[in-house]
Amino acid sequence: MIGLDRLLILATQGRAAGVIRAQLAAAGIPAHIEESDAIVAEIRAGTLAAAIIADEGLISFDHTAIRSALALQPSWSDHPFLLLTRKNFRGFGISRATELFGNVTILERPLSTDALISATRSALRARARQRAAEADLLARQQAEDKVRALATTLEARELTRTGELRSALEEQAQTQSKLRDSEELYRLTIELSGQIPWVSNAQGRLLAIGEGLVARTGMPHAALRGYGLLAILHPDDRETALSVWYAAADSAEYESTFRLPAVGGGYRWYRSRGARSLLADRGVPRWYGTMEDIDDHKTAEMRLDQMQQELVEASRLSAMGAMASILAHELNQPLTAITGYVRGSRRMLETAAPIAPVIDALVAADHSAVRAGEIVRRARDLIHGGSAARRLEPVAALIREAVALATDGGRWPGIYPRIDVDDTVADIYVDRVQIQQVLINLIRNALEAMANTHCRNLSLVAYGLPGAFCEITVSDTGHGIAPEMAAELFNPFNSSKPGGQGIGLSISRSIVEAHGGHIWARPGEHCGTVFGFTVPNS
Repeated sequence: MIGLDRLLILATQGRAAGVIRAQLAAAGIPAHIEESDAIVAEIRAGTLAAAIIADEGLISFDHTAIRSALALQPSWSDHPFLLLTRKNFRGFGISRATELFGNVTILERPLSTDALISATRSALRARARQRAAEADLLARQQAEDKVRALATTLEARELTRTGELRSALEEQAQTQSKLRDSEELYRLTIELSGQIPWVSNAQGRLLAIGEGLVARTGMPHAALRGYGLLAILHPDDRETALSVWYAAADSAEYESTFRLPAVGGGYRWYRSRGARSLLADRGVPRWYGTMEDIDDHKTAEMRLDQMQQELVEASRLSAMGAMASILAHELNQPLTAITGYVRGSRRMLETAAPIAPVIDALVAADHSAVRAGEIVRRARDLIHGGSAARRLEPVAALIREAVALATDGGRWPGIYPRIDVDDTVADIYVDRVQIQQVLINLIRNALEAMANTHCRNLSLVAYGLPGAFCEITVSDTGHGIAPEMAAELFNPFNSSKPGGQGIGLSISRSIVEAHGGHIWARPGEHCGTVFGFTVPNS
C-alpha cells in the first residue's frame, strides 16, 4: 500500500470480521475493522486501499452516500471492493454489485483462506498501480507544462529551448512507456491468477479470449474465436450451455459450467461467468466475463458423492447385520426351548402307549425348530460374511473425510471441527468405510447434541497406545448424556432422540469389536460428552 491507504473490513455478523482480519494478518496483510460510514469517509478522503465487505454488511450501507463518494473520485482512481457473499444474497447479484461499487470482485462463500488472501493481494496491487498511474499522470502533466513554458519563451531562449524540449519529450515518452508497461502488468496479473478473461457480442460470438485458454486447450486463438469454443465443448454439455446462454439474455448475468479438451487428452471442467454491458461510445451490447479451471474442485465433489454412496451402502449392510445378529440371539433361545420341550415330550410319549400321529407331529416340530435356528444363523453369517476389507489407512485423511461427510460441506454454521493427530500414529489397519461409518455416527450425534447450545466446540483426537493400537476420541460441548441412559447407551433400540431407531451406537460397537477394539463414552471435563474407540494400527 502507498501513503495512508488502508485495507478496511465490514462484516457485522458474529466474529466474521475478526476471523477475516486474523487470516489476513497471518499472511502479512494489515487490515482494520470499520463501519460503513468510515468506509465512505475514507473514499472521500482518498485514503482507502480496498474494502472487504461481507454480504450481511450490505444492509448497513447508505447506497446514496457510497455512490456519491465514488462519483467524486479523481480520474485515475477506481477503488477496489471484495464482496464475500452467498449467490444472489437478497437479490444482490453481480450486476447490482457492479452498479453500486463499480470495481468489485464477487467471492462466493464458503471461501478458503488462500482464495481470500489471493483476491486481497490482487486488489491491493491494483490500487498500488492506480497510485503509480497517478504519479505518472502528474509527471506527464508536469512535462507538458514544461513544454508549454518552453514554447512561450522560444524566441528569447531559442538555443537552450531545443535541448530542454528534447529532454521533456523524452521524459514524456518514458512516462507513456511506463503506462503501457502498467497495462501489460495488469493483463499478466489477471492471466496468472487463473482467471481467463473473454469478450463476446450479444449473440455469443467470441471476440477475444485470454492466452490462458490457448495454453490449457492447445487450440489457437483463431479456432476459439467466433463460435469455435462451442464447437469444442464436450458433446454432453453443448445443449445445457446453449440453454444457459439464452436464459442469460433476460437477466444480464451469465454463469455456466462445462468441459473443454485438455492438452494431452481428456476434458477438464471450467466455470464461466459474465455480465452484459454497453460500449460507451456506440451503445453496442457486449458481454465481459472470466473463465476458471475448476476440474480439481469438480473431481473432489464427485469423489465426495461416491464416498457418500459407499457409506450409505455400508450403513445398510451394517444395519442388516446388526438386525440379523439381534434376531439370531433373540430367536435362538425360544427355538432351543421349543426343541427341548418337543424332545422331552417325545421321550415321555415313547414310554407310554404309542400314539404314532402325535409322535410324528413332534418329530416334525423338532426338525422345523432346528431348521429355523439354522436359517437364522445362516442369514446372520451371510450378512456378516465378506463385509470387511481391511488395509493400512492414513488416520488423518480418514478423519478429515469423515468430518466432511458428516457436516455435509458446512451445513452446521458456527461449528469449526478441530482435528489433532499425534505424531506417534500414522496409519491404522481397518476397513475404511466401516470405521468412517463409526466416526460419522459419533460426529453427527455430537452436532445434534450442540444444536441448541451457545458453546459449540467439536474436537477429534487420535493418538497411539501401547500394544499396536490407536485411540480416536470425539468430544462435544453439548448437554451431555442423562445418567439413566448411560448404562444402556450401546444397547440396540435404545435412543434418546425423537424418532430415533436406537441402533446407531449398537452398530458402531459391533464394528469396533469386530476390529478387535472397544468403544466407550464418558462426560466431558466441563460439559458435553467424549466418545472414544480403539482400533489396531498394524
